[in-house]
Amino acid sequence: MTNKNQTNLDIYDKHYNDPIIVKQKSKQAEYFLYKTQFNPKKNSKVFEPGCGIGVLGSFIKNKFKVDVFGMELSNVAISKARQNGILVKRGDLNEKWPYKSKSFDYIVSSQVIEHIFDTDNFIRESKRVLKNDGLLYLSTPNMAAWFNRIIFMFGYQPFFTEVSNEDKTLGLKFTQNLTKNRASLGHIRVFTLKALIDLLEYYGFNPVLVRGGEVEYLPKYMKLFDKLFSNFPSLSSDLFVVAQKS
Repeated sequence: MTNKNQTNLDIYDKHYNDPIIVKQKSKQAEYFLYKTQFNPKKNSKVFEPGCGIGVLGSFIKNKFKVDVFGMELSNVAISKARQNGILVKRGDLNEKWPYKSKSFDYIVSSQVIEHIFDTDNFIRESKRVLKNDGLLYLSTPNMAAWFNRIIFMFGYQPFFTEVSNEDKTLGLKFTQNLTKNRASLGHIRVFTLKALIDLLEYYGFNPVLVRGGEVEYLPKYMKLFDKLFSNFPSLSSDLFVVAQKS
């Protein structure tokens, strides 16, 4: 295992054991299903690469009564995901995935791609394991979010990007009084909408749904603006894309 993988695993293992983060993941899962309009067909197979402890997968399994498969590198996450009813295999998202080609009808990926070094591999492997005309459901933070465009003009580090594995507020010190949680999120590659669409199309995916989303942790005086800008995906805080394998 590379040192960079071990560093990220240490970060994520702390998250998997943090009840506050687990609660946030539950809200995030419901919002993901709403924004992407996810509605799988009966007897379909759903795959979640980077499934974590299986919060999103368990929502899908219980709501739609379908089999949900997952892949994770963290042993802590794998154990908890299996308790949540997810059929998990151990694997690294930066390498070939341990599944046969054309295995799944749907792939769901909520706030995962920004944590991956080899995003090309992630999209290539998504295409490989999807059946013909299969759908990839994807969400990720938007580096070009409306508030990032404003603070960047004043020399601040854009939100969602990180310069430290210890403190996510470095470059954004004015936020230190807004949150007690300064732990790194482990973000590696952060996308604009154009970049995400370009990457998907480059590997033969056809975007069929593009939506913007809000984030819950903004101060109250910013939430109205965030809701407004969520109607314009290129400016929104979060990006939601559904893409079909072509």
